[in-house]
Amino acid sequence: MQKFYVCWRYLPAGIVPAKLWHVMRLIIILLFVGLVSAYGKTYSQNTPLHVRVTNAPLPELFRQIQAQSNWRIFYKDELLRGEKNITLHLRGKRLVEVLDKALDGTSLGYTIVGTQVAIVPKEEQPVRPLKLAREDSMLTIKGRVYDTHEPPVALPGVSIGVKGSSRGTTSDADGYFTIQAPRNATLVFSLVGFIATEYNVLRSNNGLSISLKEKVSALDEVVVVGITEQQRKHIASSVASLNVKSAMSGKPITTISQSLQGGVTGLQVSQASGLPGGDAATIKIRGITSLNGSNPLVLVDGIPMDMNYIDPLTVESVTVLKDAAAASIYGARAASGVILVTTKRGTPGRVAVTYDGYYGVQSPTKMPALVDAPQYMRMYNEALANSGKTPLYSEEDIQQTIAGTDPVKYPNTDWQKVIVNKRAPITSHSVGVSGGNSLARFALNANYQYQDGMTPLTSSRKYNIRANTSVSLTKNFQINMDLLAIKRNILLPNRTLGHDGTRLLEDVFRVPPTILPKYPQKEGSSEIYGRYVDIVNPLAYAEKGGRFVNEYGQSSINLQPKWEVIPGLNLRGQFSYRLNSDLLGSLRDNYNFFDYYTGQLLQTWTQQRAYSQARTTYYYIAANADYTLDVKDHHFFLMAGYSQEEKNTSASSAGTYLYINSLLSSYAKLNYSYQDRYLLELTGRMDASSKFAKGHKYGFFPSVAFGWNISKEKFMSSVKAVSNMKLRASYGQLGNESDVELYQYQTTINSGSGLETNYGNPDLSWETVNMADVGLDIGLFNNKLEIVVDYYNKLTKDIILRPPLSYTGGFEGKVPVNAGKLRNTGWEASVNYNGNIGKNVAVSFRPGVTYNKNEIVSLLSGPYVSSTTIQQEGGPYGGIFGYKTAGLLQESDFDKDGNPLIPVLPGAKPGDIKYLDLSGNKVIDGSDQTLIGNPLARLNYFANFRVAYKNFDLEFLLQGTGKSDVVLEGMLALPMDNSKDGGVPTRFYADNYWTPQRTNAMFPRLNTLPTNNKLSSDFWFQNGAYMRVKYVQLGYNSQANWLKRVGIRGLRVYVNAQNPITFTKMKLTDAESQGDQWTYGIMKAFIAGINVQL
Repeated sequence: MQKFYVCWRYLPAGIVPAKLWHVMRLIIILLFVGLVSAYGKTYSQNTPLHVRVTNAPLPELFRQIQAQSNWRIFYKDELLRGEKNITLHLRGKRLVEVLDKALDGTSLGYTIVGTQVAIVPKEEQPVRPLKLAREDSMLTIKGRVYDTHEPPVALPGVSIGVKGSSRGTTSDADGYFTIQAPRNATLVFSLVGFIATEYNVLRSNNGLSISLKEKVSALDEVVVVGITEQQRKHIASSVASLNVKSAMSGKPITTISQSLQGGVTGLQVSQASGLPGGDAATIKIRGITSLNGSNPLVLVDGIPMDMNYIDPLTVESVTVLKDAAAASIYGARAASGVILVTTKRGTPGRVAVTYDGYYGVQSPTKMPALVDAPQYMRMYNEALANSGKTPLYSEEDIQQTIAGTDPVKYPNTDWQKVIVNKRAPITSHSVGVSGGNSLARFALNANYQYQDGMTPLTSSRKYNIRANTSVSLTKNFQINMDLLAIKRNILLPNRTLGHDGTRLLEDVFRVPPTILPKYPQKEGSSEIYGRYVDIVNPLAYAEKGGRFVNEYGQSSINLQPKWEVIPGLNLRGQFSYRLNSDLLGSLRDNYNFFDYYTGQLLQTWTQQRAYSQARTTYYYIAANADYTLDVKDHHFFLMAGYSQEEKNTSASSAGTYLYINSLLSSYAKLNYSYQDRYLLELTGRMDASSKFAKGHKYGFFPSVAFGWNISKEKFMSSVKAVSNMKLRASYGQLGNESDVELYQYQTTINSGSGLETNYGNPDLSWETVNMADVGLDIGLFNNKLEIVVDYYNKLTKDIILRPPLSYTGGFEGKVPVNAGKLRNTGWEASVNYNGNIGKNVAVSFRPGVTYNKNEIVSLLSGPYVSSTTIQQEGGPYGGIFGYKTAGLLQESDFDKDGNPLIPVLPGAKPGDIKYLDLSGNKVIDGSDQTLIGNPLARLNYFANFRVAYKNFDLEFLLQGTGKSDVVLEGMLALPMDNSKDGGVPTRFYADNYWTPQRTNAMFPRLNTLPTNNKLSSDFWFQNGAYMRVKYVQLGYNSQANWLKRVGIRGLRVYVNAQNPITFTKMKLTDAESQGDQWTYGIMKAFIAGINVQL
């Protein structure tokens, strides 16, 4: 319990004769009545004080002040704890002079309302204003004060004072108040246990609503934990909260998933593409859960939704449920973890208007420079010679190209300069309006976001409107109604999409620099573009190739009534309906390509006007009851509920199809704590899914968690440094229904031939995840330093596989069966430090690290092998399959006649890859292939740093991964490969390929038919470890009086650099997005933004 003291004393009686005492009392009363009107406002402040304190605590000073005056001084004993003794000798000084002198050099300040003084933290001390205006120039402010609970409750006893003066009042029993103040004065609303707030007086107001937010310790903080909320001190499972203010507020992020990178341990977040509209990050919680998919369940205000489409500025909180005990309330959908996003709601108070906007430019983090035309010509001749062909370019051609005297006949084109925009704009503008009273609260937000691409015809426009409304129909019955509308327009070039990019980007790496983008236009003729063999160049595709025009629409309504039947007993409901309607179109006009010199027609692009539609509807209905009961030292929370949901997906292009998926669920949860020391959580959920056949539709998923708040024990009371210490342990079972395809239990037949096309398995059932977790939470020095450590063991059973079957059984296809096991084990640790250096500097440091090992435990009829991957017992998911190598073949590996001295592939020569004969059969063949690499990084880490000095703040985030095996492929590995699409070498490749004079090379010899070097092998491995500066941001905040006088409550401006620096050994691709020449890698951005609060 928090205590505060009021230190005062009365004049001693009984030291003078009785009659004299009565006369003196009468005189004092008369003097007081006569002088109070003239001096009442200034007497206390001007009373001369004489204090003499020598090496004594502050309460001694307060006692002396109150012994000489009628001041009442309030303070909390924990606020003074840690302050040093003072020595102060003053005579004839006013109160403010004494307090200013005494509190100088401490972390304390003070506020004055009437004759009351409150000792507060230094940062909460108001600035002393000028003298008040005359009474006849006062403005009258009437209103009511509430808390921020839902529904809000009126607050009595709130002190309302004019900042820096003695003028003040308090709210009555129903929270109402009336006060007069001059124009441009600041009203301060304060109450013990709540965060003070301010209101700038610009005009009279007869209906002002103010809300005060409760001061909550870290342990008393309420966290969304799935369907309901809990105080952190009562949580025994593994739950993490994202610091939304640090990760999103004032940050130029395009998708919420990007903000999770470097925010929560246990998450592996990677962004595979920077393509506008396709730059969402992939999230894995504690590793890959299933061979069929491992996407976590994401709920926005309780409804499954893609969180990347909503405006990040509307997000109030993000909670990650990592272990089975936390996630089991969601049963069949929670196998890969759960992410809960809660959007902002209106609170009682004046209408607040916020504008947030930014503008910046983007450029690729990695765009390897290509060789110019003369170097390309020489290298291509060399590659032809190595493949036994005659050179294509003569020395005269090369010299003419170098001279540049005839750029039409001998061009030297830099396709990156022609196509790639390294200053692509990005901008976002959001306007929010919120407010309300005890009857209704609202939060309305509108956002427009535009992101241009680095390639032509590439952009994303997003429009987002959200309206969250809360209405209190009675004192104990309220309903939340949320409306959401999203429209996205994605523009892409009419080229094949894939590899997290577009083929237009591949064209930049494919078409040689010896090709002219566009010939000089002749009079009366159309534009003529240069051609490479039968390939039109990328500029022609950009200008004449057409475009994909995609429009995605989403609208939803979410209703959530709540009835508090009796104190502690709540009935809740939820109904949500969502409609997604998408239109995908491709447009191209007719165009003819001619030969520049002969005028001959070479190719015709016909007109395209194609489209397809897709429509998805989703509804969700739920009802639950929860009851909270406190009996002495025992705390109980019980909840039970029911839900049902259905998703209908239809599309039309070449044909029309309709898919329906439904889920029925019931669940229950019990939380118990004894003296807040010993914690117990029991959860159970039963789901019935339409994805399984009769007899296998139902699954039950239980969990249990225990917690011990060690810091609550008596033996810890003497350990002052430890503010919190909690030991957690949990075990539970989760189901995987989300990543299971529809109708796998059914066998389908071709209606024309009568033959079976897909083989179903009516015995197919749930994939299940069994997870154990042990964790320790530690808070030190009043929770300035927090440490969280977890160890987990997650085993997925009954993974649905399609093992190969013998043809002798009459099967031509594969049958799905529950037959696989996959294990993830690991640990995670995070540190959170928040402190101050002196009066004006605040520092925070939040590092985190996650280690996860992924292993296939069981695989029916395994291993499963493709040309480049292998799934086998004991190996990781997606293991790399191929040959082990020992560098490049050298001339010493052959005799003088060119015969190999070691096993090599047919036709191998010095400069080709040197494969190892693992089988020992003296031949390089399939028997030498094996598991050669792991594409999954086991180590992920981040560190967030923030330093604030007065109104300035500087923040940056480091993020990275440990070693993983990343395969260099495509034209970046083997340019000039004419057995595929050719390709232009990078300058880095040109400096590092094998020649007889450069035998310690990184790349094989040049060859237009590099058949031997194209095999999957560890020769092409790159170390995928990297550390990236995700962002650096410098901001300035202002709440200057001149801003308040024009109605601006707060102003923030900032500059931000996204992905400016990356430390990695990878030279040709971005370390995070990886990929090949198709891949639209992550972009770096330099942005300036502003936030205005009215």
